[in-house]
Amino acid sequence: MKKQRIIKESIQKIKEKGREGRQKIKKIVIKRKDDYLTALEKNWRDFLMKPLTNLFYKVGLTANHITYVGFVLIFGGIWMHFSNYNIKWQLIILTLAGISDAIDGPTARNNDNVTIKGTWLDHIRDMFLVAWATYLLYSYSLLSLEIIIVIWALQLLILWVTLKDFILRYLKKISDEETKVLIENFSLDDLQASVIGRLQFFFWALGYGFLLLALVLNTPVLITIGNSLILIEILFAGLNLMEIYKKTTV
Repeated sequence: MKKQRIIKESIQKIKEKGREGRQKIKKIVIKRKDDYLTALEKNWRDFLMKPLTNLFYKVGLTANHITYVGFVLIFGGIWMHFSNYNIKWQLIILTLAGISDAIDGPTARNNDNVTIKGTWLDHIRDMFLVAWATYLLYSYSLLSLEIIIVIWALQLLILWVTLKDFILRYLKKISDEETKVLIENFSLDDLQASVIGRLQFFFWALGYGFLLLALVLNTPVLITIGNSLILIEILFAGLNLMEIYKKTTV
């Protein structure tokens, strides 16, 4: 009987944790206006990164510190390229810069140091990262100029549609308090990627990853896979643009 009671209590605890998890997701959705799938993805990523982010908290390492390291790695990779370092070392540095993007968000959320500055730095670092990766792929003739123009034209349109209303409101003569609220709401709500935006960036990174890996392994099939993933990224970029446009015209 005692054993059965212990089992029942364990099951009840599991169920309670499940409810707590769902409530946490619900709170994220309400607070940040994320769609459910985006909030779910963040919740699981934060959970999986918890041991690492706890370590960062203990040693005083913030999310912004990690983002700064990402910038240093990117510019270090650029220096290595023009100093004629082996492409393998350049790709290791580029991979580490990409890892910084994967862990600074969970660090900010888990350790309660989400900031407006950090949000903007994160997006700027991402743009530097993919811009440099684009240059590498073009310089090694793994990505055509036409495809690059399509990718970045869509991205610049997404950026403009996302920022235009914010910029126009910011340039109007409003009080300091209204300006503060505007910047905070835009940075912590509107600037966050939707599930389509995250899928776009995922296929973008994955496609570039396969193409860059082809430089090291010299395997033609990796180029084919990489280009196929980039085409999927372009599709999601178009969907992302339409989604953002609809939101800004409502």
